[in-house]
Amino acid sequence: MLTTYTVISPDGTQTHGDVDFPENPGFHLLRALISPLIGNEPIEHVAVLHLGLRCDMFVSELGHLTTDTRRAPMPLNPSATAIYRNAAMTHEPALDPNTLPTIVGPAVLFDRIVWT
Repeated sequence: MLTTYTVISPDGTQTHGDVDFPENPGFHLLRALISPLIGNEPIEHVAVLHLGLRCDMFVSELGHLTTDTRRAPMPLNPSATAIYRNAAMTHEPALDPNTLPTIVGPAVLFDRIVWT
C-alpha cells in the first residue's frame, strides 16, 4: 500500500516521500524508515488529526529530555506542534493552545494510520 509521509523540520521545511508499506507495517518497518529521518533517535508515536483525518506522527522519544548534558536540546517544531495540538483544539476550541504539549525536533507525519 503506497503511503505518503512528510518529514517536518523545526525550521518549517517539509520533505515528502512515499513508501510501499503493508496496511499494518509493524514497529520494525516503521523504525527502519523513521529513525534515520529524525536523527537515529528512539521513536514515539502520537495520534494526530491532520486535514480532518486521523493520521500518525512520530517524533523523538527523547526530544524533551533535558537531564542529559551530553545532548543538545532539540528545537521547538512549531508546524508539528500545531498539527499535534489540532485534535485537542478541534474538540475543545476554548483550550489555550499554549497549555498543551509541544513537539521538538523533526517529526514524521504519515497520511494515514500506520500504527495499530
